[in-house]
Amino acid sequence: MPWPIQHFHYMPAPSSFIEMMPGAMKAMTQCAAVKPGENVVIACDTNKLRLAETLAAAAYAVGGVPTITSFVPTGAHGRQVPNPVVGACAQADVYFLPTTWSMTHTDARIAAQQNGARGATMCEVTEDCLAAGGILADFEAADALGRRIGALMSKATEIRLTTPSGTDMRAKISNRPVQYETGLFREPGQFGALPNSELNISPIEGTSEGIFIGDVRVMGFGVVADEPVTIEVKDGEVAKISGAKGAEYLETTLASFNDRTAYNLAEFAVGLNPQARGYATNLEGLGKLGFAHHGIGSSYAIGGEVKAPCHIDVIYKDASLELDGKLVMENGRFVADV
Repeated sequence: MPWPIQHFHYMPAPSSFIEMMPGAMKAMTQCAAVKPGENVVIACDTNKLRLAETLAAAAYAVGGVPTITSFVPTGAHGRQVPNPVVGACAQADVYFLPTTWSMTHTDARIAAQQNGARGATMCEVTEDCLAAGGILADFEAADALGRRIGALMSKATEIRLTTPSGTDMRAKISNRPVQYETGLFREPGQFGALPNSELNISPIEGTSEGIFIGDVRVMGFGVVADEPVTIEVKDGEVAKISGAKGAEYLETTLASFNDRTAYNLAEFAVGLNPQARGYATNLEGLGKLGFAHHGIGSSYAIGGEVKAPCHIDVIYKDASLELDGKLVMENGRFVADV
């Protein structure tokens, strides 16, 4: 299967900065609306320094005051970063987190948001993420779609996601907050995951039931389109994982934490971005219109109650969303009346 990658993931150093700048400028303007004098903290691991430098240059170009803080890759999605990084994010007006391993479900992102900062995590980000694909989207339009769906989701008691390939997942979501990770984060406390654009919610603990078939990507492993991963969920936890190498990776990774919270079914999410490439990068797979995913592990950062040592997303395609038995979205097409 050919993957639609328009730029090499790691472009030659002399040209990558130029290729990435338009996307970085869009992040500072349309997405974050950085104002002159605002402190823009870019927290990155050592694998992503060129991305961090590009974002810092764009922040400076619009009048922001950029600061880069760098650390050794953590080695797991959702693993906590060093305390000085938490402190830097907490003091920011705007933050960007281009990292190998996700910082979405960490104290650094939570502290920033609680102190009124706005910003975006950028886990597994590659240099072409700022040059092609999802970053070219109209995030205003994606946000408008997300608000329509979110208005219904916030009133619902039950959520269901299905696919023609066999996914059928249900959970209770009464009084859980809807997370609008749409790509716009202009107001204090707003959050995104560029170039992703998604809507998500954390189910009530112990209520998730069903089966989902990851046929796009397992976060941390890669594309599983040719060897899907099947995950059975009972009483809100992952009960069985089957498949080939991707399944082995996920099973081994979850077991390595020696912590039952790592198996928590943490998230139901749908993509909103029609420009995102389906199999090029993790961020775009998470946010592609018509795709959906479930997070496994921590939910405390998105309105749940579980703080686990990880948060691993599994993505699938051709998803349909039902809320309280009513079809709301069918493979990227909004079908409900508002």
